[in-house]
Order: sequence, then structure tokens, then C-alpha cells
Amino acid sequence: MDIRLEDFLKEFEPELPDTVKDGVIYRLTYSGNYRRIAFFARFGSIVPAQDIFAFERSVKAALKIDMIRLYPRYDSTLFAPGCIPDLVEQLKRDVPVVNGFLADAEYQLGDGTMNICLSHGGKDILEKGALPRSFSQLIYNQFGVRIKVTIDGTNEVSREEYDRIIGAKEAELPDYSSQLVPDPSPEDQRMEEIREHVPTESVDLGSLNTEFDASSAEIIKGRAIRQKPSSIAEVMTQLGQKATVIGDVFATEVKELKNEKTLVTFSITDYSGSIMVKAFVKKDEKELLDKLTGIKKGVTLLLTGKIDYDTYARDVTIDPASIIKVKRIPRVDKYPEKRVELHCHTNMSAMDAVTDPVTIIKRAAEWGHQAIAITDHGCVQAFPDCMYNQPKGLKVIYGMEAYVVNDIDREKILKEPDSRSVNDEIIIFDVETTGLSYANDRLTEIGAVRLKNLQVVDSFNTKVNPGMHIPEHITELTGISDDDVKDAPPEDEALKLFMEFCGYKPVLAAHNAAFDTTMINEVCKRHNIDFDYNHIDTLIMCQAMLPEMGRHKLNLVARQLKLGKFDHHRASDDAYMLAKIYIELVGRLISDKGLERLDQLDELAGEVETKKLRSYHQIILVRNQAGLKNLYRLVSISNLDYFYKKPLIPKSVLVKHREGLIFGSACEAGELFQAMVNRRPQEEIDRLAKFYDYLEIQPVCNNEFMIREGKAENIEELQDYNRRIVELGDRLGIPTCATCDVHFL
Repeated sequence: MDIRLEDFLKEFEPELPDTVKDGVIYRLTYSGNYRRIAFFARFGSIVPAQDIFAFERSVKAALKIDMIRLYPRYDSTLFAPGCIPDLVEQLKRDVPVVNGFLADAEYQLGDGTMNICLSHGGKDILEKGALPRSFSQLIYNQFGVRIKVTIDGTNEVSREEYDRIIGAKEAELPDYSSQLVPDPSPEDQRMEEIREHVPTESVDLGSLNTEFDASSAEIIKGRAIRQKPSSIAEVMTQLGQKATVIGDVFATEVKELKNEKTLVTFSITDYSGSIMVKAFVKKDEKELLDKLTGIKKGVTLLLTGKIDYDTYARDVTIDPASIIKVKRIPRVDKYPEKRVELHCHTNMSAMDAVTDPVTIIKRAAEWGHQAIAITDHGCVQAFPDCMYNQPKGLKVIYGMEAYVVNDIDREKILKEPDSRSVNDEIIIFDVETTGLSYANDRLTEIGAVRLKNLQVVDSFNTKVNPGMHIPEHITELTGISDDDVKDAPPEDEALKLFMEFCGYKPVLAAHNAAFDTTMINEVCKRHNIDFDYNHIDTLIMCQAMLPEMGRHKLNLVARQLKLGKFDHHRASDDAYMLAKIYIELVGRLISDKGLERLDQLDELAGEVETKKLRSYHQIILVRNQAGLKNLYRLVSISNLDYFYKKPLIPKSVLVKHREGLIFGSACEAGELFQAMVNRRPQEEIDRLAKFYDYLEIQPVCNNEFMIREGKAENIEELQDYNRRIVELGDRLGIPTCATCDVHFL
């Protein structure tokens, strides 16, 4: 094949690490069933593991495929001790048992051998996990060198080291402790012996948040189980020990083996974790085989057995000594006043929900609910199933969660009218920050250049001491570390230096100016600084003037305009490159359309194509027959006239077909919620809210991803968004509804 990775992927515009771009593809495999692509490429120098992972993430997003893998190949002479840390990082992904046990290990290379000296134990676990073989194969695949890998060290993992490994992993996770049910105390009801004559009272499983009727227990294999079950997440580390667990079956498989045995495999989950159960049945055990093969998806099993690492499955499994089929007592809604769910997805929401429509509406009826709204993403495919299977006493409210683009209140290139000449001074600037949260993150760098007569005449750059730790992933992205900013001015002093550079009432220009200017505005608010400026958003300018591009990130625009390479994600370099882009685009408008003043920018650059505007979620509910007809019209219009990656509905079209429909503000992806997150002015938030018939708030667990992504600091901040929405609704006289944004049961 022999084509460079960068050239092969050029039309998809992924962001590729520089170390990967020159790799030469010698083989490419594609699995249509599993939507996976594997790239096999030769490289002249070692590609760091993090760059391999970054390549895979970027290409996966660009190609919209389930999995991407990059398998590098190097000359054998490049194999050296310095390669080992990157090889270990790659092993961690493919051999999960590696994680933690290789910390502080030493690697001794000999003639065709490599010995791993463990510092904290775990030899037995690593050998059972086939680490030596996997490591040896990885080296051969990448370097063509045969290396025999051995392990030295103790089998035992000290309690201190176990706590260190688990603690390090837990520290990477958000705190969910407030949502977890505490472990059962010794005073909790003990599980009764499961026999045919057991009493009929239910057994509370405490931390598993479920109950089953002990009288319905059916022994499939073995004998009665007296032990109280542990969570699956807990027993995954108890290799070689017996454990008792309970869970729902979600996958089954039966396979006849050559040794006249039958392997029955089923996977269970208790929603703290999942584990594979493997039972080998002899030819003469027909009764047992019939019982095991009768286990279907959705059945709840209580079982006990030995936990071990299966080298064939390359995963932790349980060898069951006893299996008992139990019947769970279904959850009920005990609250006297029943609620109505107004935001619910079925499996017709592609790749975003798992429950079929009939199951959902039956559950609502079982709980005594009078109505439920079905609101799938951009489609109405669930309606027929709901109509034909609607339980008596339950009203199905037909609806949809639409992808709406606001073509009425379009963002402008020039924020406020300004009659200054395009040859007057413009300050092109960029900021780097500790993260994406306007409230909680801080500046780390400000870079700017001054344009006069469309030429660079001056520049400005300062690091900023954020007064907080710069996260490692931000340092990796920007190259700015805590050491780089320890002697830098604090944000208020840095901003004042920037303001001195800008001069009186400047016109600023930034790429995606909403982010940069909001970060600047937040600094002003925190320190009572008055900064009067207008601004230009070059992102909107690029979207309008370069419609042939799919995405308009700064580096992609620079490449499209052939403006050379630059150190992306450094404020000064980004500002210089943005100045080149601005000069190029404004130059085109001057020569082609006679641009003279800044207030002509929006008119002469043209509008961003409606399909390319940012989309927001919005709930549409059907009020009557006219509304149902209008909803169907909107579905047709969105798919036939405005489909771009997903079916889009322009807000102007939505307004024309509003009769018989009820509009809700939807989830965190709604325009109202995003306006709050992005610190839009209160008058703008009020105006957006008045468009809706009702506002929505949702459980904070729905939005905890914002904490993981650095867009919110803690649960309290998420709760504050809900409080603000309730207050907004009360003040404007708009009902506020508590919805769940249901995606599964």
C-alpha cells in the first residue's frame, strides 16, 4: 500500500500527532461487522504510546467508527531499554491485569531475554494473565526481535501496596460516594438458607439495591448458599478465592468441546461490575446441562465459586460451585402522587438508549403513572409500538428530542456595530487556561499581536500564575507547567498588562471568541476591573468564508490556507497564526467585495450555512392532532432539507410549525443550559427561556460528566444550575419540570 498516514487521512481532517504523520501504511484491515479499522504502519523512529492513543482517538472521532488501532513497526536496531515504558503503556490497554503491578519494576535486558523484577509483588497474577507471552509478542510485532520475557519477584502483594494501587485508581475517578448505598452493617438481616422449605419473606441485598423472593429460589447446580453476596467489583481482585455474587444475566453462550464436554458461559452484572461465569459440563450430566442451557438473558442468579484469571478469555472469571436462580422483587413507585416522565428515550434513539418502547410504557403503567412522554433523538420510530401496546390507564405523550439550530439569533462576526476602518488597529489574541470551566479554571498565558494596516506591528505575551495546580493533561496539551508560571504575575496583574497593550476601547479578535472573551470577562468580575472592548470572532468568519471545510479549528484553517506550521495551543503562536488567517480573509473581502469598515464584515463575509450552525437539544411534545401532523412535517424537513450528520431543525422552521406543539428546554445540551454554562448575559438567558413552554431540571448524576471533563467543579455547582433554572422559571412565570432524561431501566 505504501502511503503516508497523513496523506491517507487528509480528507477526514483528524488532528494527528507529528510523530505519527510520516508513518507509511503497509497493511490495512477493516471489520465491517464490528466497525473497526486497524492501521499497520512503518516508522523511522519510536512513536510514544500517548501519541499512538491520541492518533486512535482523533481518527475514531473523524471517521465516526467504533474502534481504531494503530500497530507500529520499527527497524530491529531501534529496540532498546528506552522503548520499554511505552511498550508497558500499550500492554496496559490490552492486558488489563498489568495495571499497577509493574510500578517501579526494573527491566534487565540480556541476550535475547528480558527479566522483569517486580517491586511490589503480583508475580503469580501476571503470569496467569500471560504477561510474559504478551510482552514477548508485542516486542516481536513491533521490532521483529525474539525476546524471552521472565518475571522475578514475590507473589504476595502487601496490604500497603494493594491500598496504594487501588487508591491511585480511585483518585482518578469522580466522587460518587454520596450516591452509593452503604455496605450492610452486621445488624442487617442475614440471608436465610435457600431450601424448598424456606420462609417467603424477601431478602434485602443492601448495597446491591435489589431484593428477591427467597421462596422462589431454584437450585440449578450445587447446594444452598449461606454466604451473603459481595459486589462483583469487590471480588474481581480476589483471585484464587471463593466468593458469592448475585447478578442479572446479559449474555449466554453454549459451546461443545472436543473432549466431549460442553462449555456453558454466561455473563452477569450487579451494576457495580460484570463477570463471566464458565461451567464445564460432562457428557453424562444431561440434567445439569438442560438446567444451565435454560438460563436466559434477564434471569437473576445467586452463585458461589472460585475467582480466577482465565488465560483463554483473558479476563477474570468465576468457576461456579453452586448456582441458584432467584426471582427479583420488582421495584415499585411507593409515592402516593405519581409523576409523569416528560423526557424518555427508547432504543430507537440510535446508539443512545437500550430499552424497547413496550418495556418502558409497561413499566410506567406498573408503577401507576398516568402518562409518559416518548422523546427519541430526531425520530418518531417508537410511536407504532407505543400505540399498539399502550396499557389501559396510561396515556402516551408523543414527542421527540430535536436537534435545533438557532438561525434566528445568529452569532455575528463583529459583536457590536463599529464603523472603524479595517486598517485601524486590531488586537489578535489567544489565552491558555487550566481547563474549560469559566467559574473554576484560570488563565495560564495571554498572547497577542497588534495589527495596523493589516500588518503585524507589535506583540505581547505573558505567562499567568493561575494560583492553582495546572492539570497534567493541560500541561501535555499546552506545554505549560506549574514551574513555568510560578514566577509569573497573577491573573489581575497579567490582565492589566494586556489592557495596557490593547489601548483604549480596542477591537479584539479571537478564534471562538466566546471562550477567550468570557475567560477575560470572568477575570474582570473577580477583580472589579472595567475593560471596555468590542470583539471579532474569526471562527464565524472562517465558517462563512470557507464553507468547503468540515471543521474550522485553527490548525485546520491554517493548513487549508497554506500558512505554514506553528506551535498549536501556545497563546503567542496561536495569536500569530490567527493574525495571518485574519489578514488573508480580510484581504479577500477587500479585493473581492470592497470591504472598508468593520461593520461591513458580517454582510460581506456572508452567513454561515444553516446546517453548519451549532445544534442544541430541545424537547417537542404533541398537544393535539395538529401538533402530531406538524411534528411529522418537522421530521421530514429535518431529514430531507437540513440533514448534516444528524437531522437538524432551524429555529425559524420550528416557529412556523409550532401549532399544537409544546416546547421544553431539554437537558444540559439545550440552548438555555449552555447559555448558563457559557456565562451569557442574564437578559439573553431570559430571552431564550421565554421561547419554551416549560423548563427542565434533571438529576445531577446526569451531568456528572461535566465534572470529569472539567466543565464543573463539583456536585454543588451542578445543583446550582438546577436552582437557577427553577428561579428563572418562577421569575418569568414558566413551569419547571423535573425530568430524568431516561436512557435505560
